[in-house]
Amino acid sequence: MAAGRRLALAGLVLLASVAAGVAHGPTPLSLATVLSVLVHPTSHLASVIVWQIRMPRVMAAALVGAGLAASGVAMQALLRNPLADPYIVGASAGAGLGAVLTATVVGALVPAGAFVGALAAVAATYAVARSRGQVETLTLILAGYALGIMLAAVQTFILLLHQHSLATVFSWEAGSIHGMTWTPVGLAALLILPAALLLIPLTPAMNALLLGDEAASHLGVHVSRLQLLLLALASVMTAAAVYLSGLIGFVGLVIPHVVRRLTTADHRQLLPLAILWGAAFLILADTLSESVPGVGTVPVGLLTAVLGGPYFLWLLVRTQRQGVVF
Repeated sequence: MAAGRRLALAGLVLLASVAAGVAHGPTPLSLATVLSVLVHPTSHLASVIVWQIRMPRVMAAALVGAGLAASGVAMQALLRNPLADPYIVGASAGAGLGAVLTATVVGALVPAGAFVGALAAVAATYAVARSRGQVETLTLILAGYALGIMLAAVQTFILLLHQHSLATVFSWEAGSIHGMTWTPVGLAALLILPAALLLIPLTPAMNALLLGDEAASHLGVHVSRLQLLLLALASVMTAAAVYLSGLIGFVGLVIPHVVRRLTTADHRQLLPLAILWGAAFLILADTLSESVPGVGTVPVGLLTAVLGGPYFLWLLVRTQRQGVVF
């Protein structure tokens, strides 16, 4: 399938997922009603439901899915590992500690604390891994792993001291987009969309990076500068996604990997396709999370874990048996 057709298909699926997300809910709306309200907003109940309740949630899901998928593409190129995800260098542990600190101190600022914590943790990981102006990918992974363990331990200790904050933090860590309003959506969009757009001109260099640092340098790529840019842009998008929804796992790992397997490994096509499919996937997952049979409404983070976890395990088994991941 040609690149244009792939993008068109992904775009159509995204539009269909938006329509399904807006139409689905405790008060079902027909597609005709949704389209009418979108074109001509009114003060009627259907218009209020669409514009004030469902559309912010759908847009939040799209931003989180797109941001995590784009971050996953960047991190997998940076680390030259298709099993890397946006949280691998400590972002989730930093976000968790930031959320806990703000929950115990001021209560209502959990998203802001998570955002700052995620960025601070990634910056600390990068600082530890950087040596003589260079960053080895293995060192970066190990530094993120070690820092994550330490931050998680501190988070647990603080929670034991302030058990009244457990419910708030647990709700956030489960990953949810319930009760979304336009203000946080707008703030996150100001970070995720520009960062994703800035990744696009870097895609040829990301292709070169997969050949190794030395080969990329011979092709004219400033490797250390590219590493810093990829890490910074991926971290900003991840932190903004965490700010909106809490910790939603596997999207940044699974979506780029599936798109790569089914289409192309060329980042010039992979990045926009992953953004579109990531947005569509999380909208549909969030819509499904509202009415899980026999359960009712569950946090979307639990649903992505149920869907993504088995796929990740399958990847690991396939890697061990066949020695390949693509």
